[in-house]
Amino acid sequence: MRKFLSVLLVVLLLTFVVSAVYAAEDLSRFKGQQLRLFVAAGMKNPMDETIAAFEKASGVRVLPNYGPSGGLYAQIDLNQPCDLYFTADWLYIDKLAESGKLVRARKFLSDNIVLVVSSGGKSKVQKVEDLIKPDVSLVLADQLAPVGVYAENGLRSLGLWDKLGDNVKARPSTVNQVAIMVQQNQVDAGLIFSSVANSYGLEPVDVIDMKHTGEIIFATAIIKGGNTELAEAFENFAFQHAANFAKYGWVPYE
Repeated sequence: MRKFLSVLLVVLLLTFVVSAVYAAEDLSRFKGQQLRLFVAAGMKNPMDETIAAFEKASGVRVLPNYGPSGGLYAQIDLNQPCDLYFTADWLYIDKLAESGKLVRARKFLSDNIVLVVSSGGKSKVQKVEDLIKPDVSLVLADQLAPVGVYAENGLRSLGLWDKLGDNVKARPSTVNQVAIMVQQNQVDAGLIFSSVANSYGLEPVDVIDMKHTGEIIFATAIIKGGNTELAEAFENFAFQHAANFAKYGWVPYE
C-alpha cells in the first residue's frame, strides 16, 4: 500500500509539473503577437493587472480599448479589428451572434447596482427612495453603458423613475465617469456597479436587488475574423486569474 501511494504521489507530481510546463509553453508560442482587446470601462483596474501578468508570461503585446460596452459593440459591428471583447451586458453577446460576428461567448462575472453618495450628499441620501427628493442631484450613465440600463431598469421597477423630475443632472458615457462625479462631489448620488464603487473607494449606502435590475452578467466574446487562438489563451488566463476581479467586488459567474 505504501509503495502504491508513493507511486501515485510521483505520478500526480509529474502530472502537475508537465501541466505547468505545457501551460508555459502554450503561452510562449504566442510571443511577438498582438492581441486587440475591447473591454468595458468599469473593468479597467483588474484588467490592467491581468494584462500585465499575461504579457509577462507570454511575450504578447496586448492593445486594450476601454469604453462603454455599447460603444465597443458598435465599433465591432463596424468591423473595427477586435480579437476578444469583455462586455458588461449579455445583450451585446446576442447582438454579435445575430450579426454573425461571434465565434464563442462565456459568462465571466456577476455584479450588482449600488447607490453611492458624495460627501455633500450624505445628509440627504441614505437609500434609493431618497433620490426622488426635490433637492437631490443624481448622475446615471447613459444607455450605451450597461450600468445606465440596469440603473434605469431598477428605478422603473421600484416605481421611482417617473418621480425623479429634474434630479438627473448628467448621463455620462461610462460608469467610471459616474463614479468620478460622485467622488469629486459634483452631485449628491450615483448608481454604479458594486465593483466600480470598490475601485473608487465609494461606500455603497444601498443596493438594488437583481429582481429589479435584471441579472448582471459580464461576459467574454471571441470575435470572428480575429486571432482566435490568442483570444482563447487570454480568455482562459483571465478566468484562471478571476481573483484579480473578485478583489474589486465582482463574483465569478457559476
